[in-house]
Amino acid sequence: MSRVFAVLFLVTCALAGEIRYSLDQFVEEGLAADPQVAELRFGTEAKKNQIRKLKSEAILPTFYVGMMVGPAPGLKNELQNGDTVEVYDFTKMGPFWGVQAKFIQPLNLGQYRAGKMALEADLQQKSFDIENQVHKKDVELQTYYYNYLLAKEMIRIAGDAQSKVDDAYEKLEEALDDDDPNVSQMDLLNLKAKMHTVKEGVTEANLGMKRVMLAIRFSLRMDENDSFVAEDSVLTPRTEPLPSLDEVRNMTLKYHPELRQLSAGIRARRIQMDLAEAKLAPEFFVMGEIEYVKSWAGNRSVLQKSAFAEDAVNKLDGVLGVGVRYNLNFWKNWEGYRSARTDMRSLQLKESYASEGLMAKAEEQYYQVVAAKEKLDAMKESLRASEGILKGAAMQYDLDKSKTGDLVSAYTQNITMQKDYYFAVCSYNVEFAQLIAKIGLSLKEFHTIYMNQ
Repeated sequence: MSRVFAVLFLVTCALAGEIRYSLDQFVEEGLAADPQVAELRFGTEAKKNQIRKLKSEAILPTFYVGMMVGPAPGLKNELQNGDTVEVYDFTKMGPFWGVQAKFIQPLNLGQYRAGKMALEADLQQKSFDIENQVHKKDVELQTYYYNYLLAKEMIRIAGDAQSKVDDAYEKLEEALDDDDPNVSQMDLLNLKAKMHTVKEGVTEANLGMKRVMLAIRFSLRMDENDSFVAEDSVLTPRTEPLPSLDEVRNMTLKYHPELRQLSAGIRARRIQMDLAEAKLAPEFFVMGEIEYVKSWAGNRSVLQKSAFAEDAVNKLDGVLGVGVRYNLNFWKNWEGYRSARTDMRSLQLKESYASEGLMAKAEEQYYQVVAAKEKLDAMKESLRASEGILKGAAMQYDLDKSKTGDLVSAYTQNITMQKDYYFAVCSYNVEFAQLIAKIGLSLKEFHTIYMNQ
């Protein structure tokens, strides 16, 4: 029953033009709708086409059939130099039909298999490269989501500040009108002098929301009338547990697409070496050809009824055999072999330090996440202290209206601390997203692999 209500709720929201997303939903929808990601994924089609082309050429890569129909002259016997010979008789025409077929079937099965495996390894390389690019887009989408929540918090804080300052301004004016001895014109001027800071905060918060909404609309391909709403109502630190440093290293070695891309590249180059080496040997093939022509004009003295009778017009010919071909341009194939061997050795040298380099990057990002978390905890403590100071200043202001400056100062400090705290929350969340990508996982993969352990 709850699922039915959930579906009805989503349908109602969709009809109203309002789309609500959790972080996971936003990232998945963004990756599915983003045109740049679609362009990246389309890059594998060229590799798949090469594999399909190779498969289509495995059986009878050369095979054609030609046919022709038309009129043909008849034949008649004439005596020439004492011999009776058949000559064309164009006075008696008749139809003819001819067909010619030719095929060549290579027998180099090893080359076909090596070529197919090399193309498949090349496709894997491209797929892992795209996966690495998609992970970067994954981080970008998470950043949009948290920046949206940050903009909401800034708008709330700025609006609250504007309301509180306006309220204080009105009370000061009332106190001055009532000739309150604890309030002076200087208090009012000091408050006026600080109001521009609050107004600037409101403007910056609204600008931040507009900018992040432009990015979100582009990523989700939203219609003009659609409005985006996050399921999270407030910006809070991520709830995923932070992996240990050893777990970060192990997952990087196991899952990072660059390492898998490198491994696929080495395998592709090794297969290309085998293929180049195989091309140094002779290539064997089976070749067949048949030609058949039948004319119904025939010899007019006796109409040819046999389908395979041969004369000057009718013909039946064919050939079938095993052939061998050897490329005399030996040095060209040898250079192909040397090039594949050089590429493989280069990738092997890169493999020796690539894992250490990627682990170092992931470890560095891990330290940044830890530092961001420590900063966030410190900000939280400072925010609690500023809230205590604000409460004390408010109590003093209730007892003595001349303490307006102290109240405004405490309130400004609290607003600043709230702003810094939410920026620290957003920074920690984005740094965590960067760590997931440096490990070599998407957000969905991280939740599936690590969170379900």
